Amino acid sequence: MCDSHITVFPLDRRRKLVEGIARVLQSKNAEDASAFWRSTVKTILVQLSKSGIAPGSAEQEVRTLFNAVLAEIGTRSALKLSQ
Repeated sequence: MCDSHITVFPLDRRRKLVEGIARVLQSKNAEDASAFWRSTVKTILVQLSKSGIAPGSAEQEVRTLFNAVLAEIGTRSALKLSQ
């Protein structure tokens, strides 16, 4: 049996996912936002694992997704301030 390397379309490039998470996080207080993020990460990690993604790669995907979500929140905040 040979090892295979499975890759997924990068989570941080999935605009609807990034925008949706950012929107929800901005609508919640700190404690609820943290709980939502932990739940989201858990779900994503399970999905990636079921797809055959190695744990290290899955964790890296979540880290880059988090950075994309933070950037989206920053962009949304800047747009609100400029209006």
